[in-house]
Amino acid sequence: MKINRHVESKLMAWKNSDNRKPIILRGARQVGKTFIVESFSKTFKNFISLNLERPRERELFKNYNTGNELFEKILLYKGISVEEKDTLLFIDEIQNSADAIAALRFLYEDLDSLRVIAAGSLLEVFSKQEGFSFPVGRTKNLFMFPVNFQEYLGVKNPPLHKKLCELDVTQRTEFHQILMDHFYDYAYVGGMPEALKIYLETRSYSNMREVYDSIYMGYLEDVEKYTSLAKAKYLSHTVDHAPLYAGERITYEKFGDSAFKSREIKEAFDTLERALIVYRARPTTSLRLPIMEKLRKAPKLFFLDTGLVNFRIGFKDFFKNRESMSNFYQGRIAEQITAQEIISLEYEAPSLNFWIKDKGEAEIDFLFPFKDKLIPIEVKNGSVGKLKSLFIFMERCDHPYAVRVYSGENRIDRLQLPSGKSFYLHSLPYYYLPRLHDVLENLTNMN
Repeated sequence: MKINRHVESKLMAWKNSDNRKPIILRGARQVGKTFIVESFSKTFKNFISLNLERPRERELFKNYNTGNELFEKILLYKGISVEEKDTLLFIDEIQNSADAIAALRFLYEDLDSLRVIAAGSLLEVFSKQEGFSFPVGRTKNLFMFPVNFQEYLGVKNPPLHKKLCELDVTQRTEFHQILMDHFYDYAYVGGMPEALKIYLETRSYSNMREVYDSIYMGYLEDVEKYTSLAKAKYLSHTVDHAPLYAGERITYEKFGDSAFKSREIKEAFDTLERALIVYRARPTTSLRLPIMEKLRKAPKLFFLDTGLVNFRIGFKDFFKNRESMSNFYQGRIAEQITAQEIISLEYEAPSLNFWIKDKGEAEIDFLFPFKDKLIPIEVKNGSVGKLKSLFIFMERCDHPYAVRVYSGENRIDRLQLPSGKSFYLHSLPYYYLPRLHDVLENLTNMN
């Protein structure tokens, strides 16, 4: 069973362009990097794959003078003879070799037609730890994240996926409840490809537990690779407890009912964020671009994947009655899945922000930069009268566009503010999150 990933279109565009810069494919472990490259390789005449967890393959990147000489060494090692044209060279687990990272420059400069993709799960962590850097201006970063809802629906229900892609984002749909049912399933299962594959083949939640456990234990075992043994306990504690605080503002001091100090836990979060296992949304009081972050204020925490969050929390009958996600875990699962969908829209380093009032309790769940505007996004069910923080933001900002994500029907309202100003609120069902760019394109053209 193949899950079509949107990143494949980015890879194909790169293949067909004049830009020959090697791609650095970044992402946490188990998000499907190796699988997607192997699938993409079928569009090439020749495919050469190296895994730098193997010592002999790491040695290939020592003692050479040019990119051509290195390529010849690789061909001799593999026992093959191919032209560089229409050939894809894949260097997996490249974080294990600073020499291989440096070699990307020469492969780019000396070989006119060769396409190179490198992948690794701990690239930022190891680059900081080992003190190496990537060739400036000679590589292209591409980020991969867990499967998003649109990709999930593409394999779970292809006809419905086609319909979702074609729907007018301004109109209600007769398929609303069907789409919400699928979204609730997705919000439970999450987007880790191996777990998702088992669920789609067996339709059994229980069969996924072994996969979740393996992935989670793998992250815990990676701790020793991230840092010194002396600091491993801080990372282990943070990995273990982070899912329990998904969607919540956190303080580092004594995080997770520990006795650890703020500095120790912050360093652990810094490391895990570089490893793309956690994301921290930073608070801001900005009403327009550029976003000025309030780094001394508490960030909001999100984990890599909602399926892993649900596994760690231990839900057994999650969404059994198809209730609103706002009723589960104080609504924080709803924010977690929204953050995950927003992150999946980009192929760059993930960045999340939320808005806080200078003084007072007002808070907007997310701010999304779109063109020259900062669009506020609230994740909340119920009447618009409950969106008090959103009304405060819209009184202050210089544009009339806002989004509310919820489980209700798709609708656009023009609302009046106490000052007499008005604004457009697009109340967006969760299943439209993968089409957020289309939604905002339409919304910001309203006047």
